[in-house]
Amino acid sequence: QELQLQQPVYDPFGNDDDEGNANDSIAENGVFQSLNTSNISVPVDLDDTPPESPQKAMVNDLNKSYSYESEGKESEASAPESNASTAPESIAEPDELEPEPVPEPEPEPEPTRHLDVSLALNEDLTCEYKQSKLSTLTVEGTIQVRMSSSYEGEPPLEAPSSIPFNLLFKDHSGHVRTLQENKKFVENVSNESETANREFTYTVTIPREEEYFPVVRYKCDSSLRPVPIRVQSRVRTQGKICRIALQISSNPQNPSDLVHLTVIMGVPPGLNGESLKCNPPGGVWNESKRVVLWCVSELGGGEKFQLQAILEMSDDLLQSGVDPADRLEFPVMSRCQCVGGQLSDVALDVSDVEMFPAAISKNVMQRFRVSHKEKK
Repeated sequence: QELQLQQPVYDPFGNDDDEGNANDSIAENGVFQSLNTSNISVPVDLDDTPPESPQKAMVNDLNKSYSYESEGKESEASAPESNASTAPESIAEPDELEPEPVPEPEPEPEPTRHLDVSLALNEDLTCEYKQSKLSTLTVEGTIQVRMSSSYEGEPPLEAPSSIPFNLLFKDHSGHVRTLQENKKFVENVSNESETANREFTYTVTIPREEEYFPVVRYKCDSSLRPVPIRVQSRVRTQGKICRIALQISSNPQNPSDLVHLTVIMGVPPGLNGESLKCNPPGGVWNESKRVVLWCVSELGGGEKFQLQAILEMSDDLLQSGVDPADRLEFPVMSRCQCVGGQLSDVALDVSDVEMFPAAISKNVMQRFRVSHKEKK
């Protein structure tokens, strides 16, 4: 007789953990029989944690069947743990993100320092003529500096009281014979190559701003013979009258007008200074120095003018028996200035010192003075 096999119905909502369920059965020889639990010893589990339910176990199994890759994707795990060759890899922990470095704050830019350097180049010409021929001539020069500083922005708290700078002295024409620096304010830092090219570098440090200080002086060689002005004289006598004529000429090559021109003429004894008459008028008699003085505001390049002085001779001079024109000498000295020009070819330049960087500007003022003597 054919047996009707009853399939056990699985109730997902049933309580599989209920030990009192008598309907549990096992299949033996194809026949489901009731399970006799009287002869089965159940091991005592000291852990009182209740066993997992089938639903929870199923969820755990599903979780174990997948591993999380570092790319953020799910990948199917390999076979059960019993197979060592296909054991699932351990979960890769994503690398911890390193914190981005905090950029260091940029240092505040230092305020820009400006130096305004004024250079005064003064040259003095002293020459002497005898009988209209040049006898002696010397040219000497001095350099004075003045400096002022300023800052673009707030000045630093520890700004130096005096800021050094470099002065470059150039003598490419070889006019300078001797050169001397003022060691109180100047240090010579020239190297051999500069000296060979007739260039000299000095580091200048002056104690105060807005004030001129002498830093360098020099003497020129005798080969330099500038003639910015000439004075010629002629003496004539007639009876008791002595006439002295002076002609003053300006060199056409002068860079600018001669200004503050003074002409001083000495008067020898035997002439009455109080009887002075001038043509054109303007001469002044100085009794204590026995000189006649003329002052002229300016004389343009290539210009010339004449001065005439008329004096009475004393009786003693007339009775000497010698022609007074041969005995009388009237030395003449003329002094003048020329602003914006110089006699030598000296050139000046300035630059900042490496330890004290600055934007530097210069202003060069040139002037020469002439002391001209004319003797018979």
